[in-house]
Amino acid sequence: MGVGTRLLQDTVVALQALSLYGVSTYAKSGAASKVSLQSGGDFQQDFHVGPSNRLLLQHVPLPQVPGEYSIEVSGKGCVYLQTSLRYNVQPKQESAPFLLHVHTSPETCEDSKAHKVFDIGINVSYTGERRVSNMVIIDVKMLSGFIPVKSSVRKVGARVNCLSEDICPFHFITGTTFSFSFIFKTSCKCLWLTRGL
Repeated sequence: MGVGTRLLQDTVVALQALSLYGVSTYAKSGAASKVSLQSGGDFQQDFHVGPSNRLLLQHVPLPQVPGEYSIEVSGKGCVYLQTSLRYNVQPKQESAPFLLHVHTSPETCEDSKAHKVFDIGINVSYTGERRVSNMVIIDVKMLSGFIPVKSSVRKVGARVNCLSEDICPFHFITGTTFSFSFIFKTSCKCLWLTRGL
């Protein structure tokens, strides 16, 4: 028996179950129900379910949660009641396992040369609970119109025994600060440069 046949049989069984449910809960025209929801306080909400709106979802937010509520149903027919609780637990702030400091040289772009060539220095150290970390990826994004100088990238790779310019396996970061820098230069002139994010 293939997967397609099994899925088809499951669909048939589900349709049969839905049909039986519809037969047993179907109310002839004219049958109507009233659902009253109330709390110990002054909150009360009435829902009317009849032939014209029996497929309509009616809902109301509860004014106080947690709280005690009572439901009273009268009339003829079938109604389906459901409560839905939504909540958001903010994750507790944990201390970051890494310390990262990025700076440029020169620090400002007042000199016209800094618009064409500048250095980016990166200092990183591991501050987590373990002795070392081997789960480190430092992803340096390029500013629009700039590219890294290949020789400066190769110098960093030689320090950490990289296989290529972007693959450096088996390198561990400890509590000692690891510092490196790249040289960036303009590849094409861009007007209206904005601050990098």
